Amino acid sequence: MRILSNDELLRHEATSLRDVASRTRWYTQAFPDLGDSERRKVQMAVLHAWIRNRYPVNLQFMSNYVATVVTAVGMAAASVTAGVVAAQFATDTGGSARAPWWLFPTATWAAVCLSALIVTRNDMRRLVSLFRRLGLRGTIWRVTHPQIAYWFVPCIVLSTVVVTAAASWLTIATALSASKGQQLITAATGVFGAILGLQAGRWVRVVERLLSRRFRQPHRPRPLDAVLVALMAATAACFQRQARWWDPRSIKIIRNRLAVAIGAAGDTATVRRRTSLMEVAARRQARQFHTALAELIRRHDRAITQVRTAQEYEAITASLRMGVLALAAGDVAALMQHSAAEPPTSRAARILRRTGSSLVLAAFAVVIPLLPGVDGATGGGVRVLLLMTAALALTPAGDSASDSIRSALERSLLTKGAA
Repeated sequence: MRILSNDELLRHEATSLRDVASRTRWYTQAFPDLGDSERRKVQMAVLHAWIRNRYPVNLQFMSNYVATVVTAVGMAAASVTAGVVAAQFATDTGGSARAPWWLFPTATWAAVCLSALIVTRNDMRRLVSLFRRLGLRGTIWRVTHPQIAYWFVPCIVLSTVVVTAAASWLTIATALSASKGQQLITAATGVFGAILGLQAGRWVRVVERLLSRRFRQPHRPRPLDAVLVALMAATAACFQRQARWWDPRSIKIIRNRLAVAIGAAGDTATVRRRTSLMEVAARRQARQFHTALAELIRRHDRAITQVRTAQEYEAITASLRMGVLALAAGDVAALMQHSAAEPPTSRAARILRRTGSSLVLAAFAVVIPLLPGVDGATGGGVRVLLLMTAALALTPAGDSASDSIRSALERSLLTKGAA
């Protein structure tokens, strides 16, 4: 959660822009062979792409607030659902003391809030530090201010603390008088709530990313702006760490940058905004291009994990440099000239190719025992054999292992049928 005022937001916005400019200048150090004018062109291309694609700070804060509320509502719904399910199980535990139905949702919600407070402990420290600095009068003025940035975070934190204390007290006081079976179910719901609450930060970030894609101005970013920025960052990381190219930490940092570039390359949101649902061919062509671009960057990611010599590392860095130069110049043909070696395939096609034979075998396992003239015992044995063969087709076991399992199963079924 984020705590800023209007003036602080403006200062943060200006600082962010200065940081973008300085970081872009730092990135261009990865091109030592370029002249000053060419390096300036690359720098301006990356800077303009970054500015077009950036998410304004005020929207970042608003999306953070909305994501916090959405996550809280979702976790409350999950807590109620888990509590209702637990209450259904608790009806069969017996015992003289019957716990009320609201015990289990309350226990789940108490654990969720407590875990969320643990996750956001750094935010709470900053909030306490801010209120100490403001004093009592400044704190009251800030909390009662009509602007949401002043009161949202303190109210969320205060309400979470109050709800955690109240729900924990109710849970403990009620569970002590319940039967042992109901106490075990209450503890299980508490564990579920704790696990759910520990993921609060992750869910907030997921919702923030969804909102950033939804509310970013559609006319500003171009389809390859995010790819250019992310690929430039990965190239700079490769260049800056070439002295320790064998270090696993360096490889991990580069791969993290490449992962961002892969995600940006596979995103067709800008193209989708330009087209309607009826323009199937245009959207399919855009998906094919972006899938091919993501696969091209993914090949560099695989290569960096298998690098064995400094020459191989330098070759990967040089290839990334050429990709950045092609993107900065808008030369898509030069960018994609090495992508034809591995034609892109959709995820659905890969899944179907992997599971197609198993689906056919499972369909025959359902149909064959229902055919006229097929004995019941024989049909059951054939069904088991086909289902086991379908399962083996999904496993990475070798042909010899699959044949051994299949032959053993056939002998077992035949022996059972003869008996």
